[in-house]
Amino acid sequence: MYLIETDTILAAASPTDKHHGTALRVLRGARPLLLSPYSLVELDLLISSSRFRVVLPDFYWALENLLAYYSVGILQPQPRHLSKALALRAEYGLSYFDSLHAAVALSTGATLVSFDRRYAGVRGLAYLHPSELPEEL
Repeated sequence: MYLIETDTILAAASPTDKHHGTALRVLRGARPLLLSPYSLVELDLLISSSRFRVVLPDFYWALENLLAYYSVGILQPQPRHLSKALALRAEYGLSYFDSLHAAVALSTGATLVSFDRRYAGVRGLAYLHPSELPEEL
């Protein structure tokens, strides 16, 4: 089971992103594939702060269609994620959203697939950089 976070969605949504092709490969091949529930909030904050520019509400419809097309499930937020994320921030200095994504992966036993290599230092977390996924996905 693979868990993706916001960076994969951003790369897939932007054809000029240097990771665009790799992100699409992850979406096409990694199974079962889940999205961290906190990615939706993180995306919305990035959009509302103008750090990621899109046409609304079209982007949200396109995202919903993309997730459905590639059979990407979205997990439910859980209070235990918040508790674990708090501990991860204290121990590893992860950002708020990175700590939440890592907490989701740890609590579900999923392998976190992200372009952010900081996750590799989190003890007990199964992490893969998207370029490390097997070619025959």
